[in-house]
Amino acid sequence: KIGKISAKQLLEQHIDFNGTLYIDGYWVKSGWRKFLESQLGRKLTIREWKKLRYQVIYVVATEEKVILDFEITNRMPSYLELVPLMNRIKNRIPEEQLLKIVSDEDNAIIDAVKRIFPNVVHSFCVFHQLKNVTLKYLDEFDCIEKIPDHEVKLYEATTDLILAETVIESTINYKKIIEMASGMKLSKASKKVVAYMKEIFAKNIKNLEKGFTPETNNVMEQLFSLINDAMNQARSFKINEGLANFCYNLFVSFNNKVHNTGQSKGFSPLQCAKMKYG
Repeated sequence: KIGKISAKQLLEQHIDFNGTLYIDGYWVKSGWRKFLESQLGRKLTIREWKKLRYQVIYVVATEEKVILDFEITNRMPSYLELVPLMNRIKNRIPEEQLLKIVSDEDNAIIDAVKRIFPNVVHSFCVFHQLKNVTLKYLDEFDCIEKIPDHEVKLYEATTDLILAETVIESTINYKKIIEMASGMKLSKASKKVVAYMKEIFAKNIKNLEKGFTPETNNVMEQLFSLINDAMNQARSFKINEGLANFCYNLFVSFNNKVHNTGQSKGFSPLQCAKMKYG
């Protein structure tokens, strides 16, 4: 019943649509076992849970982060599992208004889009590729400014490779990276990045040959990245008190409801904290 109500609300919401849709899958590994057991009315065995725990939530959104629809699938779905989702979007948005679809290299999304929206431009997102390169350097140097000057040029070359819009441009940048790497002493981070570029070059070439173009402005990647960063930050605390303080501060930073009684009447928890601690 709640699902039908939510679906109706999704269909009735106002959309500021500029012609581009973003589709992404978020891999859910844990966090819903107790809910599932409460729905079933019994405890799941470890074997049962291992079969059920890995799910993927595929979400469709506009650039303004308006969630249009979603689909929950198995961990490695066939494109057939996403066809109903694509058909719902097709029935909602006339194909002539849909100019571009942006996703990552997920084969299920690619094949489903190809079959339901054969005439729509499909771009592949490179947001996570750029982020992965940066993280490899941050793991060793803490900040970009500390990267050695000769390796900064290598870092910039990887960005050019990831953003290349043609096979020729991608190939030229890849050769440039290999030549630079062979002529300098590399840090551990750069060695990891060069190895990663070999993998990315092979992936992106296939997408470019299919006629896809790279896209960095993927709101779904940014949204899921924000969720992951927050969770990783919370998990980094080694003591329960640290995690509790993090969650408390996260809550009060969004809690603007004012107190109705007591000395803090008329002020929100965040306002009280500012007055007390500055």
